[in-house]
Amino acid sequence: MDDQGVANVKDAKWSPPKAPEIPAGVMVAPIAADPGAANIGYAKYPAGYVFPMHFHSAVETTTLISGKGRYTISGKAYDLEPGGYVVIPAKAPHKFECVSGSECVVITRRPAPVDYNWVK
Repeated sequence: MDDQGVANVKDAKWSPPKAPEIPAGVMVAPIAADPGAANIGYAKYPAGYVFPMHFHSAVETTTLISGKGRYTISGKAYDLEPGGYVVIPAKAPHKFECVSGSECVVITRRPAPVDYNWVK
């Protein structure tokens, strides 16, 4: 995963996530992954989409590429515009909302396999 590489969102190969527990509407485009370890990829959310509250076992870093989004992390909301960046600590409950009138695209990196622990 840390070998030299180049990715451009315009060349992304979008598909639905493989994890069946992710609510419909999200599209993903993996960039790189180490088997059983770190991963990085794009995600695309339709306008108005809300990704439900959840947490991961490892830290997550995300940059908003397009659209306007709102992350709620541990009860506090953060509005992001393109170029905005968030660090979500391990086990911090968070959700994402695409609050713009058009789709939102993000790039996310995790240092460990992704897991989804849903918060009710």
